[in-house]
Amino acid sequence: MIKINLFKEKKAKKALPQPTFASLKEIRVGDLLKLDRAQYYLSVLLWIGVLGMGGWYWKISKEITEIKREIDQLQAEKNRLEGIANRISEEKKEIESEVSALRAEMDMIERSKDILIGLKAFYEPFNNSFVSFSNSVPSVSWTLNYSQSLDIENRKLKTEFDLFSFDYASIGSYANSLKKNNVEVFISNIERKTTPNGYEYYSTILVAEKSIGGK
Repeated sequence: MIKINLFKEKKAKKALPQPTFASLKEIRVGDLLKLDRAQYYLSVLLWIGVLGMGGWYWKISKEITEIKREIDQLQAEKNRLEGIANRISEEKKEIESEVSALRAEMDMIERSKDILIGLKAFYEPFNNSFVSFSNSVPSVSWTLNYSQSLDIENRKLKTEFDLFSFDYASIGSYANSLKKNNVEVFISNIERKTTPNGYEYYSTILVAEKSIGGK
C-alpha cells in the first residue's frame, strides 16, 4: 500500500544573525557612505525643502506682523485726523453761527439806521414846531395849553393851542401867516372876554395841521 504525504515537510529557516557589539564595531564610515545615493539626495532635498518652508513662513509672518503694525499706526493716525476734522467742523459751525448772528445784528442796525433816518424827517419838525409857532405869535397875543401829535402813517403834524390876544384882527393875521407856510389852520369861535382889571381880550382855540416827511 502506497502512502502519500500531503503535507510538505517544513524546511527549517535559517536564523538571521543577531547583531552584536562586536559586529557594530566592525562597521566603518565608508560602509555608511555606501548607502543608496538616491535616498541620500532625497533626504537632503527634503531637509532643504523643510528649511525653505520654515524660512518662507518666518518671512511671511514677519511681513504680516509689519503690515499689522503699519495698519495700527494708520488707524491711529486716521482716528487722530478724524478728531481734528471733527473739532475743525465744530469750530466752523460755531464761526458760521457767530457770523450769521453778526450779519443779523448788522442788518438790524442798518434797518434801525434807516428807521431813525426816516423818523428824523418826522421828529425834527415835531420838535421845532413849538419854537416856530411861539416865535410867530404876535406881540399882543399869548398862548396856553399847547399840545401837538404826530400821525406817522398819514405824515401829519397836528398842533393845538389856546390863543389869546388884545387885538381881534391879530388872530386872523396870525392864522394867515401860518397858512403861508403850508399849514392848514382851523380857528374855533373867537370869544370876547374881560380881565379882572377890566381889560378886554379875545380867545380862541387854534388847530394847525401840516404835512411832513415827504413821500
